[in-house]
Amino acid sequence: MQRFTPLTLSTCFCVLLIFGFLYPSSDCRGDFVIYSLPGTKSAIILEGKTKVHAGQLVEFTYPGFASVTMSMEDAFVVKAPSRQEEFRRLFQNATKSGRVEDYLETARQALQRGLLKEFYECCSAAYKMNPEHETLKRLIQARKNVKKPVSDHARVETQLRETTNLKNMKVATSQHYIMLHDTSDVKGGRKRQTRSEARLELLELVYESYFMKFAIDGVVLEPPAEPLMVLLFADEATYLRYATVLDSKLKMASGFWSPEDNISVFFDQGTTEEMKILTEVAKSLQKSKAQLRGTAVSKEIAHLANSFDLLIKIAKEESDTEVVSHEATHQLAGNTGLMPRGKLGLTWAHEGLASYFETPAGAGWGGVGAVNATRLSSYRRVARDPSRASIELLVSDMLFDAARNQTEIVDAYGNAWALTHFLMENHFEKLVDYYRRCSEVEEDAEGKIMRSTLLEIFKDVFGDLRILERDFHNHMATLKPDIERMRDAMK
Repeated sequence: MQRFTPLTLSTCFCVLLIFGFLYPSSDCRGDFVIYSLPGTKSAIILEGKTKVHAGQLVEFTYPGFASVTMSMEDAFVVKAPSRQEEFRRLFQNATKSGRVEDYLETARQALQRGLLKEFYECCSAAYKMNPEHETLKRLIQARKNVKKPVSDHARVETQLRETTNLKNMKVATSQHYIMLHDTSDVKGGRKRQTRSEARLELLELVYESYFMKFAIDGVVLEPPAEPLMVLLFADEATYLRYATVLDSKLKMASGFWSPEDNISVFFDQGTTEEMKILTEVAKSLQKSKAQLRGTAVSKEIAHLANSFDLLIKIAKEESDTEVVSHEATHQLAGNTGLMPRGKLGLTWAHEGLASYFETPAGAGWGGVGAVNATRLSSYRRVARDPSRASIELLVSDMLFDAARNQTEIVDAYGNAWALTHFLMENHFEKLVDYYRRCSEVEEDAEGKIMRSTLLEIFKDVFGDLRILERDFHNHMATLKPDIERMRDAMK
């Protein structure tokens, strides 16, 4: 029988912390719980909904999963409104004001919170007030475009099989995607879906949110006429064998979109070596919970085992969501005429946009343009470093070129996310103009664009970079991830 001493408990927590699974999500689901792991000085921050029973126990619920019970001695609760509660407050305010613009602003907030149904509710209310409003006309057109059926599924499936040489994989389709996969047909998860069904549903959610975001801010993008191609592998090892044949650098990627083949490639994030280790720890804790039932430490072990099991389930789902939302955006940007497809020298623009739409850990689809705690931390590191902080370095891609290690690569991504966030929220029309002007630039013989050309286009579109840089940093100073929002609530 294995006994869990304070040392091994602390080690379990450190493993989770290292792999980034204990940060609160950016998805505003409600209450925060600061849960102290029994027998350690370590704490986990969770976000969900809570109920306190008899002043002694805290029942914690994460959307879609069974609730877990914690002792009040180990859990400190910070009450906060849920996404739905925040939306309802904004919607009621818009109803009271009776202004179309207030409904549209609430719609933007709903889209950022991942509430697509509520987004349409706002748009419908605004339409009843003024069906001739230009923004609503764009949204209606974008919605029609998204609902328009794509064609040639059979031909695209043949193309996908021939391109990948994976003729024996199963096929699954949705309205806008065709996917080859080798995943199980067993249903599971919060919605009792197969892995392929869950993946296609998430892709469709990203797809629709992408078009609605651009439409509400001013641009109706034309969807691709054919289904987009996707591969989904059941495990990381098979994925790596496929990916590294294409490019050895892909061994570091959790998923990717190939501009040359126009295929997005994913695997079940629950099959990584790190996740396998954590899953085994969870199983050991559950075994010990059963073995120690009735002893003096049974409640302690039960609380830890149940909480750890929940964390693993959350981590698996959130990892899938983060990778899919990022890579699906790459594929959409390359298939809607928004950005040049496959051109070298536009890393910051491609990765910045994909990171902007990326869900940084959340229950299901977390929304568009949410504050990403990891990306924000990376931006702050760059902003404090004068040798890396200038906009010129970023938009010329030299910040990516000069990255010497994994931390500096991550920092470059974070800075690209930050500038894109600022420009999407404050200079949307100019940013779209910049993307399109870059698409028109002629490449050299190696398929590259001159760094000086990129910088000239950026300056021509956005003007004085000193003013832009000042406004950029002021914007970033206003952004807060949930960990900081929680701290503010505790003051």
